[in-house]
Amino acid sequence: MKVKDKPFVLALPKGRVFDDFIPVLQDTEFALKDDPQNSRKMLLDTKRPEVKILVIRGWDVPTYITSGAAHLGVVGKDILKEKEEEEFVELADLGIGKCRLSLAGNENLLLGSSKLKIATKYPKAATKFMESIGIQAEIIYLHGAQEIAPILGLSDAIIDLVDTGKTLKENGLEEIKFISDISTRLIANKASLKTQSKLINEIKEALSK
Repeated sequence: MKVKDKPFVLALPKGRVFDDFIPVLQDTEFALKDDPQNSRKMLLDTKRPEVKILVIRGWDVPTYITSGAAHLGVVGKDILKEKEEEEFVELADLGIGKCRLSLAGNENLLLGSSKLKIATKYPKAATKFMESIGIQAEIIYLHGAQEIAPILGLSDAIIDLVDTGKTLKENGLEEIKFISDISTRLIANKASLKTQSKLINEIKEALSK
């Protein structure tokens, strides 16, 4: 395939964000033609022949955008905070997947504490926040099931995404400190903003209607 024949690629993350985003996409001229549940194709077709959808892990979206393998991407702000060293441009807040990043643990967690063990999949954001409140953090990286870490003595607290807070309460934890609001963002490859500006603007405008 020649470079000029390569499709325009919009990278979407698997899971909740994908489920929330697809109804938004389906109301535009870039709606999916392929059924992601039944298709085994890596690049899904849309109603615009030149635009393809790539469905990958959310954590990989910024990497695909930075490398130029994808032109546009949809990803949570929580991931962007951890991938800030990668080269991408944040174009819009899509207003879906809203939640918050918070510190959670025992209600007396911060009383007299100068050093804490924090279980999280957001080491950069966690370290930065704990430093901002004057506490040295020993980061314990866990990609999932952070809520159980304090119960089993693996950590003193966790830093994770919070929606309703129900999961925290079920595991004996309280939301102690709000860190930041999180939502889904549209990001672009820097070079693509110049070479594919017309199509990028069309997609951005279609998603904002």
